[in-house]
Amino acid sequence: MRIFVIALFFITILQSTAFAQSGLSVESTGIFSSSDHTPFWLQSNRHGMYARNGSQLFSRFQYHSDFGDIGPIKIFYGADLIARPGKESTINFNRGYINLKAYGLEFIAGRFHNTSPIHAEDLSMGSLGISHNASPIPQVRIGLSDWLSIPFTKDFMQIRGHLSHGWLGSSRYTQDLLLHEKVGHIKFGGDFPLNIYAGIAHYAKWGGNNHPEFGDIPTRFSDYRNVFFARPGDEKTPGPMQNYVLGDHLGAWDFGFFLDIGDTNLSFYRQHPLESRDNLKLKSLQDALTGISVTLPGHSRLPFRRFVYEFLYTKYQDGPRRSNEGGDLIRDLYRGNENYYNHGVYRSGWVYHQQTIGNPLFTPSGSNLGVLNNRIVAHHVGLSGSFQAVEFSAKATFSRNYGKYCDNRVPDLGDQELFGYQCLNQQDGITYLDRIITEGGHSVNQWSLFAGLSVPILTDTRHRVTLLIDSAYDNGALLGNQFGLLIGVRWQPE
Repeated sequence: MRIFVIALFFITILQSTAFAQSGLSVESTGIFSSSDHTPFWLQSNRHGMYARNGSQLFSRFQYHSDFGDIGPIKIFYGADLIARPGKESTINFNRGYINLKAYGLEFIAGRFHNTSPIHAEDLSMGSLGISHNASPIPQVRIGLSDWLSIPFTKDFMQIRGHLSHGWLGSSRYTQDLLLHEKVGHIKFGGDFPLNIYAGIAHYAKWGGNNHPEFGDIPTRFSDYRNVFFARPGDEKTPGPMQNYVLGDHLGAWDFGFFLDIGDTNLSFYRQHPLESRDNLKLKSLQDALTGISVTLPGHSRLPFRRFVYEFLYTKYQDGPRRSNEGGDLIRDLYRGNENYYNHGVYRSGWVYHQQTIGNPLFTPSGSNLGVLNNRIVAHHVGLSGSFQAVEFSAKATFSRNYGKYCDNRVPDLGDQELFGYQCLNQQDGITYLDRIITEGGHSVNQWSLFAGLSVPILTDTRHRVTLLIDSAYDNGALLGNQFGLLIGVRWQPE
């Protein structure tokens, strides 16, 4: 009843303020699953809106519009209320933001869809930085609203970037964490058919309260400055962060190109995870998300308009655990075992509300203590198009999953029983302090398939009603075997 009253109140406000605006939509869906788990592609890369525990009902109320122009400033705003009863029931604003744009700059505050670096997110398996998987993180952000030409280059050189500050909340091992984010890209090519780009994304979790060992971690301006430049903390910060770097830092190198071949647009991208100074020097080139995206012209005879293929490999992780002789001993006496998306102090890892912030194939633990599966080899295909007024999309993902390296810096994030590993620190009666020996080593395979339709069932001068039909299927030892069906209706005034 409470959900119904709030939803009715929300609709009433929208109708009274701007009923005729196309920014309004109301959606109601149901997911029916053959098991207690929601199929992977029915709940992944959907901004954390759907629960993971099988069948569920879902309602969504959106409104996005603008205030018009105030001098040179364009002001946009929006809200996205979701209501989901059940075992993981919730009613919250998945989005709620205000966006100001002027002179090629923009300022955004609130919860909003954010992905960086940018890829074909609607069909992709997901960026290694920030994808569309988890709920939007509340933040304030300032940056360039689009590619900006560097003066005197006649558009041949362009840049794009932003800086933001966010709040990761208290549903974590360490509560009230802060998020630092900065992203920058440069592109060369201008009006030529081929444009080449390169960029870097830097994220850091820092601060926090109620850490079981370190208590409250300070968030002074001096700490922010150290986080910004990835420098060590002082004597008031946790001991492990006084020698190497303050906070948990990660990110991605991003390289690629855009190519126009007549009316066909092609893009290629290769993204390398960034979690240490060795990664910053591109010493783990084996690990990457590699993708190609093709957009065909409208007159193409093929049954689809867009196609994406991606290959993910993250098994190397700076190699096996080994002595750091001749290396950077300030950080650690050992090298290797980067353990992507995990951290020894911030033990919940690169996760927000128990959903991976980056690529969703990295599997978070059910205990909110990090990512249990980060050594992955995966192939992914996505395509979309339309016939008549019906829009369709499809995804197919095959992954071979190797769990995570056993790592004595993070001793109790799981013993990998799921993957059949046994982690030892001795052999033939001799204890090895400079490496961890991994025995066993078999992987588990997983298929995740998806197909979706968007079918207009009513279109007149005042209303548009669309039928939504999505189906998904999982098969494998990692996520289990289940089939799911999403059926929904979306209403929008014209």
